[in-house]
Amino acid sequence: MAKADAKRERPILRSKIFLYVTEFFSGMAVMAAELGASRLLAPYFSSSQIVWTIIIGTIMIALALGAVFGGRWADRDPNPDKLYFRILVAAVWIALIPLVGKYLIIAVSGLLIVTVSTNFLVVAAFVSCMIIFVPPLFLLGTVTPGLNKFATDSLDDNASVVGRLSACNTVGSILGTFLPTFVTIPAVGTFVTFLIFSGLLLCLPVVYFLAARVRRVACAVAAVIFVASGVFSPMTGFAFWENRSTIAYEGESIYNYLQVKNLSDRTILSTNVLFGVQSVTMKRPGLTGMYYDTALAAPALADKADSALILGMGTGTYARQLRQYYPDMAITGVEIDGKITRLAGSTSTSRATSTCRRTTGARGSPPATTRTT
Repeated sequence: MAKADAKRERPILRSKIFLYVTEFFSGMAVMAAELGASRLLAPYFSSSQIVWTIIIGTIMIALALGAVFGGRWADRDPNPDKLYFRILVAAVWIALIPLVGKYLIIAVSGLLIVTVSTNFLVVAAFVSCMIIFVPPLFLLGTVTPGLNKFATDSLDDNASVVGRLSACNTVGSILGTFLPTFVTIPAVGTFVTFLIFSGLLLCLPVVYFLAARVRRVACAVAAVIFVASGVFSPMTGFAFWENRSTIAYEGESIYNYLQVKNLSDRTILSTNVLFGVQSVTMKRPGLTGMYYDTALAAPALADKADSALILGMGTGTYARQLRQYYPDMAITGVEIDGKITRLAGSTSTSRATSTCRRTTGARGSPPATTRTT
């Protein structure tokens, strides 16, 4: 009876199409948030299997709890206004991740680094994921049981309704998996990706409440927060504490977060903002003082070393070292991330790459090859 009253009071629910659309975009938002989580955490904690396990595990916990509580709430109080308000809150929360997520990660890391002596990255990544991503995905986890409550008219077609809802959620999840990875993150970055999918999700409750002529203030507040996040999020990068005058480039590729930093004696490429250097170019000839120097002993130890194949070329640190100390050696470098190879030619990370030949295959995003002779 309560469900029938809700449909009479909310004409937009008389057709099940809007319910299926809601399920579609909810599924899309869940997977987009999960893919976005990996790219948001990667510059701080890496993108290792451990970090992926933490992301997937915490998100599955959130969705499972959301399904349990969403079913209880739908049975106890089948009010669609409450369901769409939860979607509204989830959309706003995801929209705020680009603005405040990186600050929360650094705050969590700062608090834990003085209290956790072992497995710091694991604990910090887990706590960060719990704080940032579990609340909105818990709310999205309540969507499916709630929609099932309003989409089912009788037990005669209950299985068909559940099947269609599941199909809509799955198709949305598929798009939410492929679009961030292959389209939005390489094109516009992680921060804008969060805004795109949170904006799509936000449209659902806004349309619902405006059609019902209720909670207009909540819709206006949500829209203001979304716009504010969209305006201010791009103003700072992942390494927001860095002196921006030293950052020559900060961006993302399909594979990595990329940062090029100009220091007084060297230019470095990093794929992580907290630790590690992926490539380095010294501004004066000589050794780097890093592990690349140790690797220079390899040709001297070989019986015959007239050529070298470098897997994981980066911007060419080891190739330049070999070129300097073994000038007659033929060097071939392979780098899977073509954007790193292009950075080597467009920034001061590599003065030598202007003489290198770069080739790229035809399938997908293959390794870029750099060869010097």
